[in-house]
Amino acid sequence: MSESARSPLAGQSASRLAEYELKVSQLSMEEAASAERWRRLGFVRGGLFLLALGGLLCWLTGQLGWGSGWLVVAGLSLLAFLAVAGIHESLAGRIFLTRLRLRINRDAVLRQQRRLRELDSVPQVLVPPQHLSLARDLDLLGDNSLYRLLGTARTPLGILLLRDWILEGADSAEITARQAAVAELRDQTEWREEFQLICEQLSVSEAGPSRFVEWCEGESWVQRRLPLLWIARLALALWLLVPLGLISGLVPPLVGGAILLATTVVSFLLSVVFAGSIHDIFNQISARQEDVRCYRRLFGQLAEYQPQAERLREIHQRLFENGALQQKLVQLGRLTWLSNLRRNGIFFLAYIFFQFMFFWDIHVLDLLERWKRRNAGGARVWFADLAQWEVLVALARLAWDHPQWAFPEVTARRDAADLIFRASQLGHPLLPPQQCVANDVEIGPPGTLLLVTGSNMSGKSTLLRSVGLNAVLAQLGAPVCAESLRMNPVELATSMRISDSLADGVSFFMAELKRLREVVSRAEALGKDAPRGQLFLLDEILQGTNSRERQIAVCRVLNRLLAAGAIGAVSTHDLELASLPELKLACRPVYFAESFATVEGKKVMTFDYRMHAGISPTTNALKLLELVGLE
Repeated sequence: MSESARSPLAGQSASRLAEYELKVSQLSMEEAASAERWRRLGFVRGGLFLLALGGLLCWLTGQLGWGSGWLVVAGLSLLAFLAVAGIHESLAGRIFLTRLRLRINRDAVLRQQRRLRELDSVPQVLVPPQHLSLARDLDLLGDNSLYRLLGTARTPLGILLLRDWILEGADSAEITARQAAVAELRDQTEWREEFQLICEQLSVSEAGPSRFVEWCEGESWVQRRLPLLWIARLALALWLLVPLGLISGLVPPLVGGAILLATTVVSFLLSVVFAGSIHDIFNQISARQEDVRCYRRLFGQLAEYQPQAERLREIHQRLFENGALQQKLVQLGRLTWLSNLRRNGIFFLAYIFFQFMFFWDIHVLDLLERWKRRNAGGARVWFADLAQWEVLVALARLAWDHPQWAFPEVTARRDAADLIFRASQLGHPLLPPQQCVANDVEIGPPGTLLLVTGSNMSGKSTLLRSVGLNAVLAQLGAPVCAESLRMNPVELATSMRISDSLADGVSFFMAELKRLREVVSRAEALGKDAPRGQLFLLDEILQGTNSRERQIAVCRVLNRLLAAGAIGAVSTHDLELASLPELKLACRPVYFAESFATVEGKKVMTFDYRMHAGISPTTNALKLLELVGLE
């Protein structure tokens, strides 16, 4: 194991940061200028409306002596108002998109600076109970986590898939396929930015595709209530035929009026009873008309893309092999426009009129369910493939943001002895690149462990998390924070951030024992010949007992893990562990050191976070007491 040096991984990241900061500056100026123009057009729009209204009033009242001239003024003002209103609304849409682009680039700056807690736009995700310890120990999910570093996914299924990929590593063949897709998408910067921009517009949606898919795969509401549909159809027919009969004189006025009144009363009562249930279904399909439009644009962008990587070609062929998906979504978009008519300010009165005339909602729902029967059989696959593409785009953005990071070599395990983690210039991916110190790290083969010693705050825990986080990145199909990494697929097991529970009557020591039991049991369940071996990372374990019993207990735990064929790293302050007969042959010791200097008459302690071979020659507990005034 070679001594580390200051990480070379910061160079090109600084360039990417400068690019994002420049974009933020340009978009901020563009947004400010557009907002000012929008504000001025608002005054013009309001003035033209008042002029049109005033001209109409003057013509109606005959004031100021212009006569019909005021009607001309009102008409011209109205036309100008409509033209300015169109420009005003169009400008508002451009401002909205500019602000989204601005948010995307501001988030990119925060990611480059590793100010991940400030990323308010990243959706929160729930951690499955079986992954809670691992996610907490390695900062996989949460406020300052790998998920936030990667978290540009915005569609609900994309968010869940990104979480699942982080928590559940893939096999070597799947990793290779993802890496090729990520490498291709990495350089498609304009395409990725447009794709992400559309996804950002979906982040405010109330109804995700999972609810839409449930509707596609569920029972038909109308088919189970066919009498309602036929009543609504009869009402529509009467409203079409009776007025014609009244005009032609075939229907007496009193009879026609009574029929239309009865039809309206029936439609009104049906609306009162059933409209709420139907609107719930409309919301399940699409709470906003904009949702369908955005999904249609996303699929359209995928349809136009010409993929080269095998994984991307598979998805593309599955989605667009018959070329019909785009047309299906266009038809769906028209129908959801009809279902959202009640939310349209311009057509709201028309909706109320149609609803009380012939129960408009059930006719629209019938059309939607006809579309479902013809087209919706593959809906689950559509959105699952879209989610996979979205996560690959998120990984590609990470690769673009860190061009100095390397794609790892993850090879299938051949036999019990073939399990290793070997990295050159490995850094912590959640640290700011300019602060990251890289180390050459090697863990394995089975039968050995990396024993990390050193003083307090010297970097032992950071090294363990660097190993764990980069193993997760590698098995995601993403690049890793290293110059190179070779490893086999592994199942990570950790014991780092243990806490007691007064409510459950569990002490810190007992909680740690339970966690270690889970780690050992899982390693033994996997066995030596499992396709995916265990990589354990144990930080300062069994501190809650006396030193002699702790050494015995640690030896037992580590020997059980080694006997099961697991590999891993253990950090400790116990410098005697490496010399114990039970562990002497298995341990490969390394250490981190500190240095002291006097600055302005005060003694200060510094660290270089560089790893050295051997056992730590120093301790710093008493010196720390002195530094805080407890000498």
